Amino acid sequence: MESRIFRWLRRYEAGRVNIKDLPRPGQPHVVTNSATSLAVDELIRHNRRMKTREFAVELSISKGTVHHIIHKKLGYGKVCAQWVRKYLSENQKSARMGVCPTQQFLH
Repeated sequence: MESRIFRWLRRYEAGRVNIKDLPRPGQPHVVTNSATSLAVDELIRHNRRMKTREFAVELSISKGTVHHIIHKKLGYGKVCAQWVRKYLSENQKSARMGVCPTQQFLH
């Protein structure tokens, strides 16, 4: 433990103040391609109640990769046991504004 602290101290004294890891060569932690992302998106649209484990079995990929695709790439989240997009499209935003009974809430 003591050697790690001294290593950090040497790096700080050398001018490094960023605490984030520096990029390293090699394969990224999660490798995804567009075909896999499209397959996951298609499965979500077909059945919004599927679990990440079921996606992993269906597509023969790891649960971690499925989780990364769903949350980071596609922007879905789980609400009431269904996958829904975290961000609304412009059409969805305008539809919600049209439903609002008074315009005072919009300001």
